[in-house]
Amino acid sequence: MELNLLSRSVDSSISPGKRNIAIAEIVIYSLIHLAQFGTRYLQEQKYWHHNKNKGIGRCILYSWWSMVGLLSQTGSALILASSHPDKAMVTAASVMQSVGLSPLLFEVSLVMLRCGQSGETGPGNSKWTKWIRFALHFFRFPIFFAIVLAVVGGIIQMHQLGEAGSILLIVTFVYVCSLVAWLAVKARSVLPESGQRAVLLVVMTLPFLLVRIVYFLLQEYGPPRFNPASGDVGIIVGMGLLMEILVVILLVLARAVAEPILTSAIKTRIAYDDLESPAN
Repeated sequence: MELNLLSRSVDSSISPGKRNIAIAEIVIYSLIHLAQFGTRYLQEQKYWHHNKNKGIGRCILYSWWSMVGLLSQTGSALILASSHPDKAMVTAASVMQSVGLSPLLFEVSLVMLRCGQSGETGPGNSKWTKWIRFALHFFRFPIFFAIVLAVVGGIIQMHQLGEAGSILLIVTFVYVCSLVAWLAVKARSVLPESGQRAVLLVVMTLPFLLVRIVYFLLQEYGPPRFNPASGDVGIIVGMGLLMEILVVILLVLARAVAEPILTSAIKTRIAYDDLESPAN
């Protein structure tokens, strides 16, 4: 795949519709990040699966780690930074929007790993085997390299790099889909009910991720209406922003199901009510 970020994204100015999308993207992701940070902080405080000693600073650090949407937000901020962006700024914004796909797939890896620890606290205690954990960690690397190859190949106009990135991205996504589907079946026998439900929520993200990856490819292979800077606003929203938001929401819900933060409080309240209720 040859990303024509220089030849297509910079030939025309950024449309008002694209600027409105950039504003919406920053606002929506900011709200998601606030909610996600609060939830993750409570989860880290309650479950803490890391080998290092738990502390407030480390809980905050891990709560912000791998926040999805940050790269896309950076691209949107670059779009809004100038009313007449130059060639370099438009190219940088398009690159950030493209690379922003990788954190979504990284988050799939992270949430699936947490599904294996559902119902457990403390370091380790994963119900996934060592090889499953390795497989879930492994696909982060080819995803990252695939997108970097595609973007760099487009910037320096080297067709071979773009094609290599395209092939690697498609093969890796097929691998991710196969792995997650297999684990959804395996989860029935090894994970508690909360972990099973969380895995099914991750499975639900795959169709939306597929659309997002197809859009990533069509930005360069497709007609001008897929141009990330000045293309059709409906396509940008429908195949880009909307797909990302749906994936993020499902992944946040999946982790919330795998690591509920209100379980203890609810159980304590139920037990208290039972003690207070008169005997029958």
